[in-house]
Amino acid sequence: MFWNLWNRLGSIGAPLELSSPLGAARWFVLAGVPVGIIALYFLKLKRRPVTVSSTLLWRKSLEDLHVNSLFQRLRRNLLLFLQLLAVALAMLALAGLRSKGTGGQGQRYVLMIDNSASMAATDVPPSRLENAKEKAKKVVTSMDSNDLAMVISFGETARVVSNYTGDKRALLQRIDSIPPTQSTTSLREALQVAAGLANPSKQIGEGVVATSALITPKLLIYTDGGFADVEGFSLGNLEPEVVVIGPPPRPYSPPAAEASGPTDAKAKVHNPSDNVAIVALQARINDEQPDVYQLFGRVHNFRSERVETEAQLFRHAADKPGSEGQLIDAIALQLPPQSEQSFKFDIPDSGLAELEVRLTVKDALEVDNRAFAIVGNARKAQVLAITAGNRYLLDAFNTPTASNKADVRVATPEEAKGEELSREIRGGRFDLVIYDGVRPETPPEANALYFGSLPPGPAYANPKAVEQPVILDWSISHPLMQYIRDLSLVFVAKANLVEPPAGATSLIESNQGPLAFTVPREGFTDAVVLFPLLDGTTPNTTWFRFISFPLFLLNSMQALGNVREGSGEEVRSPGRPVILRAETLGKDLLVTSASGHATERLARTPQGSFVYNQAATTGLYHARWEPSGLLPFAVNLFDFRESDLAPRGLVPDGVPESQAEAYKIKIGYNPVVGTQQTEDKQQDWWKWFACAALVVLLVEWYIYNKRVYI
Repeated sequence: MFWNLWNRLGSIGAPLELSSPLGAARWFVLAGVPVGIIALYFLKLKRRPVTVSSTLLWRKSLEDLHVNSLFQRLRRNLLLFLQLLAVALAMLALAGLRSKGTGGQGQRYVLMIDNSASMAATDVPPSRLENAKEKAKKVVTSMDSNDLAMVISFGETARVVSNYTGDKRALLQRIDSIPPTQSTTSLREALQVAAGLANPSKQIGEGVVATSALITPKLLIYTDGGFADVEGFSLGNLEPEVVVIGPPPRPYSPPAAEASGPTDAKAKVHNPSDNVAIVALQARINDEQPDVYQLFGRVHNFRSERVETEAQLFRHAADKPGSEGQLIDAIALQLPPQSEQSFKFDIPDSGLAELEVRLTVKDALEVDNRAFAIVGNARKAQVLAITAGNRYLLDAFNTPTASNKADVRVATPEEAKGEELSREIRGGRFDLVIYDGVRPETPPEANALYFGSLPPGPAYANPKAVEQPVILDWSISHPLMQYIRDLSLVFVAKANLVEPPAGATSLIESNQGPLAFTVPREGFTDAVVLFPLLDGTTPNTTWFRFISFPLFLLNSMQALGNVREGSGEEVRSPGRPVILRAETLGKDLLVTSASGHATERLARTPQGSFVYNQAATTGLYHARWEPSGLLPFAVNLFDFRESDLAPRGLVPDGVPESQAEAYKIKIGYNPVVGTQQTEDKQQDWWKWFACAALVVLLVEWYIYNKRVYI
């Protein structure tokens, strides 16, 4: 009991206060009790001499039973100490000692802690994440014995750190174990997890079964607000409270009035923050000098003062992952307050290059001061076109743009049946096989594009011949249909329509049914155009006359042909899966982390690609396969919300009531007011002191009786 009392007193993070029911006069009388106890110990016995035959049987009776002299010297006495201690504890109990701890009013807590990239900022010492964890730990230490708490961390994804439990020690340890990440922030997934787990009647905690479903859980979200509003989401029985971590906003100042009209009623204060970030980086080939790459980037200054820094360009070696790199160039930058500036490096084409740009400025967030890029890593699509000599199709392949994207091999239907080419098709030699009016006996080990023919299989057994279908609509959002706008002008004479299989995606719709669709096939994709390009030697369509036809072929090579541009990689963010398409027929490959300390073996997926889920930090990663294959890829933050460290959710002082809602975070259907501290919860201590006084009295009684009767 005393150990629990000591732990409770030691965990108080707020001042104590007194709430005694006694007045001053009664306290004056009570203060005389310990004085009286001490005075009694000064009393002295004076014994009369009596002649007896022996004192052997009198030793136990010669105790201080009668007072016959006033004073004696005060000696060390355990009973005196225990009596004074009991009186002191009783006085503390009567004083009504209580503390204010951090917590809500309910008995069920859901503690959600943001550990995204911006929470690593050091503008709130030692960091925002550590500050958030300390606030959450205060809620745990102030919990009553029948309270339960759940802990969830969230960044790009949500993770349940602890289910409902009343074990404070376990909760504190697991809160401390939440690591910082470099990912972006997604609150919606965390809310979905919290809403699904927050009903105590369905949760079995660690050693505790929560049976009460009547108590409304208190949802405490510790974050800096670096996420989009979560609208249209039902929190159910959760009561949200956003605890904003970060510096408070500057006081509101009304926008200056303009002569041309009234000011914007929802104008906000644009709060600065201590950060300078690289927000974009990409490379491309110089149009005037094909042997030179241009590396473009943008730097944003979030501070309220001018910043002078330097963008340094480093080259990394593929055989030294995690190394510092070699400095090869630098550009001086001068950024006005709250502004953005671009930079450009010219890099001679010397093959594969792994590059990094660093800013020399010191700020509150380091992760966005570095950015990475891969250049010179071009890969063309390997395409096989099986056609009887369709010149319209062959002419589209001979354009300079198509030649830069793909190596196209043309074969007749008879050549495709040959042993050598059949073995290459079955062995996955090609990324994309185009069948022009030809139906194979078995599907290829590649993506396939069919013109006027159908894939093998019972799903396409009963086509329906139609004439002059009219194109009504097409999916402009699909990768195969990018930039295609003129299909309404295309005439089609004949088509063989089928009902698309389950899982198919329609590309082109006509008045008689789908004219084109895509369908997945055991890790590959089949794109089917249900009308032939030629009817014998006569054109069956006018599609060749329009720009959309070569665009469709280019999109097909890009989306189905595994094209990788040499002028830069796609943007990959920390914490998200990375899809790798390696030039290997093997079943696995090895991926080395950005630090160079961890290597993971990946197995090929049914789709023919590899999925890497451990890209948790920014940097340069390397995928390798036998005998000497190498595919480096870069992971960057490039998220404006994470780099803008100005906390969101706090209403600045002086904001008019009509504009306050614009500053709040919307969670569910209502705006939530952010706060930088949680509600106070009073904890009374008089019961503990009263129990301790009773224990001391029992000990004193035991010692006294032992001395008298033993």
